[in-house]
Amino acid sequence: MLSAGELFCVYLSYGIPSFVIYMLTFFIIFRYGKTFSSSFFRLYLFDGALNLLTYFNNYFKTRLPGIACHDCLLGSFYRSIGNTFLMDIFMLMNFHMAYVQYAVTTLVSLNRLTVIVKYTLFEPIWQKYTWIAILLIFCLPFINTRVVLNYDIKLEYLPTSDTYSITSEMPINDVFSVCIPFMVAFTVISVVVNIVSVFIIRNLKTQIKNKAETNFIIITCITCAVQLCGTSLSFIRVKYSGTPAAVKLASFIPFISDGLSLIQPWLLICISHVVREKITELIYRKNQPQVKSVVIPRSTLN
Repeated sequence: MLSAGELFCVYLSYGIPSFVIYMLTFFIIFRYGKTFSSSFFRLYLFDGALNLLTYFNNYFKTRLPGIACHDCLLGSFYRSIGNTFLMDIFMLMNFHMAYVQYAVTTLVSLNRLTVIVKYTLFEPIWQKYTWIAILLIFCLPFINTRVVLNYDIKLEYLPTSDTYSITSEMPINDVFSVCIPFMVAFTVISVVVNIVSVFIIRNLKTQIKNKAETNFIIITCITCAVQLCGTSLSFIRVKYSGTPAAVKLASFIPFISDGLSLIQPWLLICISHVVREKITELIYRKNQPQVKSVVIPRSTLN
């Protein structure tokens, strides 16, 4: 069993490289906008930003308090914000972003399917209206998750472990009674959509496959698999709450959550040779020594 500090180091060991790769892919997509102009990359930017929001909220809500001791600087920081609205935001977004992530993952799967079916029809629609879909996905879950704000949220000091925890008196079913069915429904949709996409791809000609960017289906399928794992673990956690199996499986949920948040840039680099080439060029140019030319006046040559 790892200590809180050791577990935090494990989180950082893959979190820092993933964040760096996210930033590199964001920069490349913005820098070479004409090359990466498809609706998939537009969705990737939205999805990535929301994933990072989820990832960092998990740190502020759970992981940093878990290593903050009473006498350290981090503990002092949390005590200073313990009675502010920030506690409410951390707790609210902890539940809220579950809706957002699962809905966006399903949206990306639908994007791939529709573009494969009729590229000329659906690609312009995605290009024009993706931001509206993302806005709705982010805002609509507040209908349910705002219930979090009806309860007191406080910073609790745990003397036995000399750490802190952000807690709420809210019964877990107040959110999960809606959230779990939502996760299950959208995961089923994602699985069905990706199965249909793979079936269609297997029957397409090579030239059509390239045009429809069907290689990105691999990304959506793997992300969907992570989504399926997260849904299964969350369902077991709530359905069999308090049982040894549920407690054991709950320890894997942070890693599944991180997988859903951080796997996309790794998959993009593995799948897209163009992204790899652009990142390699960027790094190579930065490491390449600059050769300065010196202009010698003609008079010095005489």
